[in-house]
Amino acid sequence: MVSFSPTTFSYLCSFLSIILLPSSRAFYLSDSNPLLSFNNQVREVHLYTDNHRRGMYLQMTQDGRVSGSEVQTLYSVLQLKSVRPGHIVINGLSSSLFLCMDSDGHLRGQTHHTDADCTFQELVLGDGYTRFRSLHHGFLVSLASKRSPDRHVVPFTRFLPLANTLTRERVIERPPKSQSRFNVDADDLLGMGRNSVVSPQF
Repeated sequence: MVSFSPTTFSYLCSFLSIILLPSSRAFYLSDSNPLLSFNNQVREVHLYTDNHRRGMYLQMTQDGRVSGSEVQTLYSVLQLKSVRPGHIVINGLSSSLFLCMDSDGHLRGQTHHTDADCTFQELVLGDGYTRFRSLHHGFLVSLASKRSPDRHVVPFTRFLPLANTLTRERVIERPPKSQSRFNVDADDLLGMGRNSVVSPQF
């Protein structure tokens, strides 16, 4: 008969209790995916979108207009706050407005938050870009003025969140009349002629 010392017996019992735990017991780890936002997490970013010819940053000015800017501005500094796993609210840092969407998929900035219009599902893509979709209205956030019947091919719906490095002291705001606004349906979106915008995607 094999005999064990009290210490060895104690270790053996502990080991067996771990091994013999019911295999059916499983534990759910909420927010275990590092790509999904945690509750109350706030990120300060610029949202860059592009296609093969043009690129721009989403900005929201104090009048509630959502447009694209060729450069990072104070109005393109956005706070992305997670309200539940995979769902965020987007707030303009300078405008203090919430990014919201109406029933036609058009974007606007507004002072008060409504869950149906101003909460978006964050869809992280394999190439580092992100799409934001309104669960209530079913549209993707896009800077395109014209919408395709196929919601999966709407242009300017892929955004690259870039960390904010601007400070209020370093940015000289342009007068409102010289603020660049884009006709995203034009051939030369940025008005730069033969110059090109290089995507920060690697």
